[in-house]
Amino acid sequence: MTRDLLSCGESYKADNPMAAIVLYSVLYTAFLAASIPGCTTILSILAGALWPPYIAIVLIVFNSGLGGMCAYTLSHLMLRGSVVARFPKLFEKLKRSIDSFGSNIWFAMIFLRVTPLVPNWFVSLGAPLVGMPAHVFFVGGMIGFIPSGIFHCLNGRALKNLINSTGVDPLTSFLTLFGLQFVVLLPLWLCGKRKANELEREIDNDATQKKTS
Repeated sequence: MTRDLLSCGESYKADNPMAAIVLYSVLYTAFLAASIPGCTTILSILAGALWPPYIAIVLIVFNSGLGGMCAYTLSHLMLRGSVVARFPKLFEKLKRSIDSFGSNIWFAMIFLRVTPLVPNWFVSLGAPLVGMPAHVFFVGGMIGFIPSGIFHCLNGRALKNLINSTGVDPLTSFLTLFGLQFVVLLPLWLCGKRKANELEREIDNDATQKKTS
């Protein structure tokens, strides 16, 4: 079934190359603008399977920046109060993580996109509420998306090669390659996770102190 789906996508791309790029970009941007977790990961892997690496990575990075910017704008214009009211802990974590970088706001934005310090969907919604400039959010966010873009693109290429090969279990081989690449990025992920846990403890301690005072 996976082979048939990939073949269908390649046939459509061959017959309508520009339409395929536009359709892909619209879907990718819409999912990110709606802040739906997980969907863009599948689309990023699909890009690696359908297009050459240099096109796939450009599509992933640019659409990630564009979709994030749409969510940023929606939050800034329409969702300011509801974002803070519904996710107060995530908002406080985002604010403190940015403050911890001091004046290095560019590095803060890149670091937030690369690591799991704060979920990516909330970074897009919360960034305008903590004073993150739009140009820093857009450009810094795209730079931060490059590692994950390369990661997903390579997995897409590997999945395509495995599906088209014979005598090899595609799922087992794909999961093996995915696991090896995950191990390479694991130290960076653990660094961000540790910092996120430290911020959570600080927020909890501050909340406890406010209740007791």
